[in-house]
Amino acid sequence: MKILIIQHKMIGDVLITSLLCENIKKAIPNATIDYLVNSNTLPVLENNPFIDNKIIFDEKEDKGLLKLIQFSKQVNQNKYDVVIDAYSKLQSWVDVWINNAPKKISYKKSGRTFLYTDNVIKHDKPNSVLGLAIEHRLELLKPLGISTPFATEPKLYLTEKEIQSAKDLFKKYQVDTSRKAVMTSLLGSDLSKTYPLNQMAKMVDFIGENYNVNILFNYFPKQLSQAEEVYNQLSEKTKSKVYFELLGDDLRQFIGIANECDLIVGNDGGSINMSKALGKKSFIIFSPWIDKNVWATFEDGINHTSVHLKDYFPNKFEGLTNQQIKKDVNSFYMLFDFELFKSNLKNFLDQHIKESLKNNSFAVDEPNINSTNIGLKNTMSTKISALLIAYNEEKNIQRYLNDVDFADEIIIVDSYSTDKTEQIALQNPKVKFIKRKFDNFTNQRNYALSIAENDWITFFDADEGIPDELKKEIKETVNNNPQFDVYYVYRKFFFKNKYIKYTGMQNDKAIRVFRKSKSRYRLDRMVHEIVEYEGKAGFLKNKLDHYTFDNEEEYLAKLNSYSKLRAKELRLKNLKPSFFHRKIKPAYRFFNYYIIRLGFLDGQEGYTIAKLHAISVANRYKYLDEIYQEENLKSPIN
Repeated sequence: MKILIIQHKMIGDVLITSLLCENIKKAIPNATIDYLVNSNTLPVLENNPFIDNKIIFDEKEDKGLLKLIQFSKQVNQNKYDVVIDAYSKLQSWVDVWINNAPKKISYKKSGRTFLYTDNVIKHDKPNSVLGLAIEHRLELLKPLGISTPFATEPKLYLTEKEIQSAKDLFKKYQVDTSRKAVMTSLLGSDLSKTYPLNQMAKMVDFIGENYNVNILFNYFPKQLSQAEEVYNQLSEKTKSKVYFELLGDDLRQFIGIANECDLIVGNDGGSINMSKALGKKSFIIFSPWIDKNVWATFEDGINHTSVHLKDYFPNKFEGLTNQQIKKDVNSFYMLFDFELFKSNLKNFLDQHIKESLKNNSFAVDEPNINSTNIGLKNTMSTKISALLIAYNEEKNIQRYLNDVDFADEIIIVDSYSTDKTEQIALQNPKVKFIKRKFDNFTNQRNYALSIAENDWITFFDADEGIPDELKKEIKETVNNNPQFDVYYVYRKFFFKNKYIKYTGMQNDKAIRVFRKSKSRYRLDRMVHEIVEYEGKAGFLKNKLDHYTFDNEEEYLAKLNSYSKLRAKELRLKNLKPSFFHRKIKPAYRFFNYYIIRLGFLDGQEGYTIAKLHAISVANRYKYLDEIYQEENLKSPIN
């Protein structure tokens, strides 16, 4: 059986489609497999044992429809039994139309089904961590009776000589091989796929300033000026870790160099796909117009993770096609600030850079509670970081410090308090007191999280009291092989020093204990922060005490500060307030808290809480109106 597989264009596509060759060869060992690709992608197929012949399409020589027809006629002379068109665009349609193979397989597309004997339907959402790019290609095997693939990961094949050549290059440039090496994919295949250079510089600087690693730049000689632009924005500390001139002379040399690296970070593209094929861990920044569902292959949130602007501003993409986004890609990129995903990158790097310490002969402070010696009682105490965001917490700070005395470090991120918060806090030797200008609650929390040295985190508020029973439960939980990665804690709500049993507070809970490596605060929330996590969530049995305010004025002021941040969130979502928002929602909030949630059973305090929450909802949309009014005043008159 002779089989032709067609995949024009880019390196990533050709590499992933090579999976078809491996799977067919393993299912039908006697089959002859020819792979039709563009000449520039040949290096990723060298030494591939599952390809019998490579048929080369040279775009420079075979320009124009007539040339394409002549090329396709020549290919047809090989008399194939099966043609698999993984490209499914004009170039391959001509190839297929001219080919006389009795079986022709491709994706189902309107107006083109007549070209093929088997039209495979694509699905919209990935069914696994493989991503749609791989899942769709594996679907092309089913008409051949291969329903269960033998291989799902594309591979690159280096010779011993190539491996040694890369090692020699590292030696030539005096690379410190005791450190892990991070490849940075500085530039995409074109500007529409290239993360803004000033933001890329911030990201590279973050790596260099915070991690003891080697940093390699991936760029083509024609991109030298852009690479220099990134390099010139780096700190001297980061520059000392960058091996700027360590480049390969060709694509095979790059593959060898990538093989000597441990991680790759940067723009989506061929270098990412090649590094993955070498088994390297990846952190990808997707262009706003690229569909992450397609190209986020092997995305498990640990070894392979990625970010997309849509993760943070989904409403900006509503009703727009990829091509429309591409035309205005610069406007979208302007929103894609490095600060949005800095905590994501930190989590990724913490996982894999710290891993190097455990794999070498360095001392490690934390015991491995998941080791094979699990049958032995853990006699070492798991370290805990207690985090707090604060502003003018003079009346609460001492109680908080007493409550978290079980923690190994206490980190307070303060929004430039004007009272004695700092003075009191610094009397405790465990405290790291950091001042950061307040932008929103989520960013403050994620910043505190980024500083913490330990994996287990407690993140209580200053107005929350931790009873002794709860403290004991926290320590026992994290020190005895915990079953969960995050823990909810129920709260007892106090208003004017009265315990509020109803008014919607009877089931009030929040995540207060969690693993840093598994968690972060969702960036699309400015207030009422939400922990997003990997793994499982559990509940602690003991409750904490939540002391709110002593009077109505303080409580309403706090609620209104939340309302202002919620108004900003709603503006990002382009919500336009209506009569429903301004009148119905506040009224319903009062009815919900006072009647449905049984606030009337809490007496006067229940009425007051319901009233104040209703006012804060009304103020939320008043502030949103003010935002729109201010924008209209600033906009030019047409």
